[in-house]
Amino acid sequence: PNRNDIELYGSLTPAKAVGGDLYDFFINDEKLFFCIGDVSGKGVPASLVMAVSRTLFRNVSTHTVEPSHIVKTMNAAISEGNDNNMFVTLFVGILDLKTGRLRYCNAGHDAPYINKSLLPCEPNLPVGVLPGMSFCEQETMMETGSTIFLYTDGLTEAMNAKRELFGEQRITDIISAFTGSTQELIETMAAAVHEFVG
Repeated sequence: PNRNDIELYGSLTPAKAVGGDLYDFFINDEKLFFCIGDVSGKGVPASLVMAVSRTLFRNVSTHTVEPSHIVKTMNAAISEGNDNNMFVTLFVGILDLKTGRLRYCNAGHDAPYINKSLLPCEPNLPVGVLPGMSFCEQETMMETGSTIFLYTDGLTEAMNAKRELFGEQRITDIISAFTGSTQELIETMAAAVHEFVG
């Protein structure tokens, strides 16, 4: 609310009482650090890994501006002693608010949309699968007025009574036709998926 150069809105609706999805963001030195993730499994074990992941993201991000380094460090920490073989699909981005340069690293997560197109993402493994992994970093430019839409597979895999999935095409159709604020986009998407699921 104290800035007029960026507009953020997020919503988290767990499938059960306790979920394993996460998102976080903060601004430091005119850079927007953000992440979204989905822990394998449900319930309390997933929520504990989620809480650890969010804490790791905050701690590691204060020492680097390289998304690949953030993801690599998080992978090392989560892989260590991972007896339950849980993993986290994760997307980490760092947006330079002065230049529009977006550096990002995708660890097995659903690719976000920038404006009306899917952002090209290298298929890195999720975090926690193998220790010692390297993660590919990518970058793009975001023009003034651009929108980035991030989501988890809870959206694409929402199922109706006929066991049909909401799917990527419905997301694409909504984003393609949409003109409005970030909050209105999230609310429109949520309404569409609730109507689909019934």
